[in-house]
Amino acid sequence: MKRFKARERAFILVFESLFSDTDMNSLIELAENVEDVNLNGYSKSLAIGVVSKRAEIDEKIKLFLRKWKIDRIASVSLAILEIAFYEILYVDDVDSPVAINEAVELAKKYAGDDEPAFINGVLGNFIRLNNK
Repeated sequence: MKRFKARERAFILVFESLFSDTDMNSLIELAENVEDVNLNGYSKSLAIGVVSKRAEIDEKIKLFLRKWKIDRIASVSLAILEIAFYEILYVDDVDSPVAINEAVELAKKYAGDDEPAFINGVLGNFIRLNNK
């Protein structure tokens, strides 16, 4: 499975976790029991990692929002940002530009028309100010 597809599967799990009290391992188990859902190790570790670091990641995201509050961000965009921030901060073999590009591509596929630019701006500010 290519990394984009793995991120996409992780995104769906992370998005779902925003609306559910179910722990990520149970969400993964439920997803794997659905026909035609294939999760690889990267999908699982990414989803578990994001949820386990969500408080830290969301605090970072808040620092790089301009004229926005985190609770006003669409859930789709928040899940995408959480994945990108997690990869940039905690995954050694993912370069920042790759994480940003993949986040923008997810936004183009799943979010509203203005969201790819918003996500790119937040991540760009983070990278610029943290020399990542």
